[in-house]
Amino acid sequence: MRHDWDSDEALLDALRDAVSTPPDDVPPEFVEAAKAAFTWRNIDEELLLITSYDSVLDDTLFARARSTSTARQLVFDADGVMLQVEVSAAGITGQLMPAAGSVSLVTPHGDHETAVADELGTFVMGTPPHGPVKFRFTGGCTDWFIL
Repeated sequence: MRHDWDSDEALLDALRDAVSTPPDDVPPEFVEAAKAAFTWRNIDEELLLITSYDSVLDDTLFARARSTSTARQLVFDADGVMLQVEVSAAGITGQLMPAAGSVSLVTPHGDHETAVADELGTFVMGTPPHGPVKFRFTGGCTDWFIL
């Protein structure tokens, strides 16, 4: 569609018409793009927690971890919130401090599993997926890491 906007008034009239006329149907790809853009609104809050400890990176545990199948220990800590997690072939156990709400394990494809934290902040999840994941909970989110 070609428009001849030879004056500011003509352009403003065209913009006014475009904004005041609701579209009949929004294409699904536009809706998905808008949702994806909207998720970036609180990226700073989502990246609240950084990994402060990972047993895979601990040199003292390196030889033992290679010789036996041990659980992986992860600690995420920032701004008065701590998430401690143990990941094994049997599943995930963890504790969120301070205790609040639920904890979700998120993959690039969306939520994998959500568990309610008890009054002590402890939670249990099933077998973890392989690949990039992060934990999301009320008020924050960890950075992505590989399982």
